[in-house]
Amino acid sequence: MKNKAFKVGLLLLVAGLISCDGSQQTSDNTPTEHKVKSVDFKELKLTELTPKAQEDLRQWKSFQSLMQIIISMAPNKIKNTDALVLSNPDSLLIYSRLHPISSKTESVNTLVERDWRTPPNSIKDTVFRVEKIKEEGKAFLQWRRFLVANIPYTFSVSSKKINYPHLNLVFSEEGKEELSTQLALDTLSPLPANVKRRSLVDDWKEFEVAFSPKKSGYYNIQLSLDEEAKANDNVILYRPVLELAAKNFQKVSQYSDKIIGENSRVESSYYSVYFWLTQMQDTLQELLSDTFPEKIDIPSIKARFRLFQTQIKSLADNVKNNPDFKEEAIKNNINLLEETFNSIISHINKIYNNDLDERMRYIDTNNE
Repeated sequence: MKNKAFKVGLLLLVAGLISCDGSQQTSDNTPTEHKVKSVDFKELKLTELTPKAQEDLRQWKSFQSLMQIIISMAPNKIKNTDALVLSNPDSLLIYSRLHPISSKTESVNTLVERDWRTPPNSIKDTVFRVEKIKEEGKAFLQWRRFLVANIPYTFSVSSKKINYPHLNLVFSEEGKEELSTQLALDTLSPLPANVKRRSLVDDWKEFEVAFSPKKSGYYNIQLSLDEEAKANDNVILYRPVLELAAKNFQKVSQYSDKIIGENSRVESSYYSVYFWLTQMQDTLQELLSDTFPEKIDIPSIKARFRLFQTQIKSLADNVKNNPDFKEEAIKNNINLLEETFNSIISHINKIYNNDLDERMRYIDTNNE
């Protein structure tokens, strides 16, 4: 009798273990629900640009991209922004850089190397050579991005024909092509209606293609050479990016938990803050590698921007990796970012308001 009871108990134990294991497997396959926290803090107040500084800073595209991210994606309201940003809400600004060489860039049958050539018009950027390795199949670079429904994104790239006449661009979602078009590098080749092409110096071409996703989700953005291309066929290109109209930055920021959540767990659960910080971080990197307006192309300005970048990176690391990071600590750090940014603007204003150069024009240098 005891032996029979023991066997029954053993069977129940085994059944229980199997049930627990099945429950665990079900749990593992369930999509992760991200806990999302918000921060409630006072409005930030930014120092205004003086009229003398406004013209150059409004024309500086990297600075305008940074300003749109600071203002439109901030998890709080910001005061005194009119003098800092472009008045045209339809102006296209860089939203996301699509790096040809990156751990997050998928490269298939493609050799990607930095090229010795430089971009036209003294643009500070890196030119890449994209070359097909094997003759069979197509060669492509592919990026994955979360795109928000019914918002027009503009894919932009500058490229030049070496020994292959075009590139193919495809936006796809879950394996289904949503947009497919061709970027013709030869001016004599026909151009699809959905592609804008602008000729630059030295046979470079700048392309723009608009894409409005029908639903929000992750999309693959693929740039490729045809299957008909031969081994070693190649093109050169620089600055592939996704751009947004200034007015749409704020709409995109509302999806911060989804944009960040699939690829990265934010231990503190402040997803909107982390998204804001990482967007600023990426844009600051672009700004620091860009050509500065002549008057502020000086070490003291660049050093202040680098300090701002370091503070943002430090806060982003804490928000991402520290589950015990408190709201009060976030508020204090954001106040520090406010002070640093305002010191940058104050220093820029001081430089533009210094009329020493103007006064020097009226000094007779011939009189000793």
